[in-house]
Amino acid sequence: MRYPLKNWKKIKRGYKFGEKTFYSSFHLGTDYLVPVRTPVYAPYSCEITRAGDFLEGGKTIHAVFSVRGYGRVVARFMHLSEYAAIGKYGEGVIIGYTGNTGKLTRGPHLHIDLSRGKVMLKNFLNFIDPEIFFAFKRTSPKVGP
Repeated sequence: MRYPLKNWKKIKRGYKFGEKTFYSSFHLGTDYLVPVRTPVYAPYSCEITRAGDFLEGGKTIHAVFSVRGYGRVVARFMHLSEYAAIGKYGEGVIIGYTGNTGKLTRGPHLHIDLSRGKVMLKNFLNFIDPEIFFAFKRTSPKVGP
């Protein structure tokens, strides 16, 4: 496992998982405040199954991977300036660059949210706090079904 951004522990955070935002009563992920064009790395070997420009999240990718203890995880990386095409990518490969795209942004950042199995926007219990997930993964690097 690798962190999706360099200097992970030192990056300033914006809205955190579960917080009330200007557009929602429950933030589904965490916002990482970094400059535009900061490289975003695949945290695990993954498959990008969806990539496009969406109204609210701007340029977004869905990266799917399996992690022991979590099963199939869908990571959404949002507000990108550029992103990789649909396909398979190895751990640590650059899969995008941060940006400030989409309706729900007030400055450059990377929004990351994680879902078990599939993205179900109305099921908050299906989402995983990225801070807990990546802290846990640092101490338990086993990957697999």
